[in-house]
Amino acid sequence: MANYIQQTLEQGESIIHKGRLHWSYNVINTTVGAFVAIIGLLAACFCKKITAPEDNQLWLTIGGVLFFVGVVTVAWGYFIRSKSEFAITTSRFIQKDGILNIHLTEIPLFKIETVNFYQTFCQRIFNTGSIELVGSGGTCHRVDFIQHPLKVRKVLNASINEQRTSEDKQQ
Repeated sequence: MANYIQQTLEQGESIIHKGRLHWSYNVINTTVGAFVAIIGLLAACFCKKITAPEDNQLWLTIGGVLFFVGVVTVAWGYFIRSKSEFAITTSRFIQKDGILNIHLTEIPLFKIETVNFYQTFCQRIFNTGSIELVGSGGTCHRVDFIQHPLKVRKVLNASINEQRTSEDKQQ
């Protein structure tokens, strides 16, 4: 199946920049999943030694289930991250989220008045951050956990300025 954003392009429109969410987006899923998986392994390995032999199967089952749940949680977080994407085209900003239920946000570049940039000290270390697009009429759209947010901001501003320049030349 072709890329969903690619399918939404209008005639004559091309993608200038494609982006995705930073790996830290699913740090909660990864941390919780890894913790549950480790608890499962510990339950299967160590509790077997300190419990009565008739309880060994119970602890092995509990440990196996917890390990499986932990691995599925980690995998689900990475899967969700891989299905969230955004793109800057020659005329729009497009963000697509979701797997079965898709949420598509499109903002024409000529409607964007301001591009706000947010990055904490820790986010600077990991090269992630947030960008907020403020449109005409005061509408806001914020994208968190962006990879290389400063680059995305520069591309957005350049695209917006190019769009405005081409409109001014037409008038």
